[in-house]
Amino acid sequence: MNYSNISDFGSNAYSAVNNPLTYCMGNTMDQRFMHGGHSDTYGQHSRPCQLFMSEYCADKWDDFCEVASKNMNTYYPDQYEGCTLGGGVACRGLTAGEALIHNTAARKYLIKMHGAHKKYEPFDPTVPTSPMISYWVSDNCSYSNVGVPEYGVDPKNIDNDPVMDKILEKPIIAFNILINIYNTMKRKGTLNQLKGTKLSHFYNTHEYFKSKGGL
Repeated sequence: MNYSNISDFGSNAYSAVNNPLTYCMGNTMDQRFMHGGHSDTYGQHSRPCQLFMSEYCADKWDDFCEVASKNMNTYYPDQYEGCTLGGGVACRGLTAGEALIHNTAARKYLIKMHGAHKKYEPFDPTVPTSPMISYWVSDNCSYSNVGVPEYGVDPKNIDNDPVMDKILEKPIIAFNILINIYNTMKRKGTLNQLKGTKLSHFYNTHEYFKSKGGL
């Protein structure tokens, strides 16, 4: 028996009301009336929104990202990483806004993921035109080790990067990523290209990186 795809039902024309930002900014009753009963998609704390916002903000940090980064809620877990991948944002007591900054950095600075592959699914499976969101799945089906990320930055643009600015203001947000960037660029012989940047100043003044030789 052949089944029809959801895209074959109704109009496939884009509608602004189905923009994921209308689900992910805030968490109100108006959203529920607007989008119906798919309640696990609502709010910045939901898994679909955490995945979407990290990718959206990695591509372009705008006013929506800035507002979301101010979210002080600490009651909901970070479902982007949980307590495994990248050091466990959910285990470090970050606010929802700080978790967004970390997850955005994890997308933006990723060069390669070792031992894992990306999977895709619709942001809202009840909307035919809903964009796809992605997440990493271990190649060996182990949930305790989703993969080993390799991070790096572009020395030419890093001083104009609002995501890195926020991390350097409070390094605990993404200290694991800062370590990974340092180790990756040092291994590849590109660390000296950071000289004169804010990131190089951090690596030269923070005790941990000073003990590793700085730049």
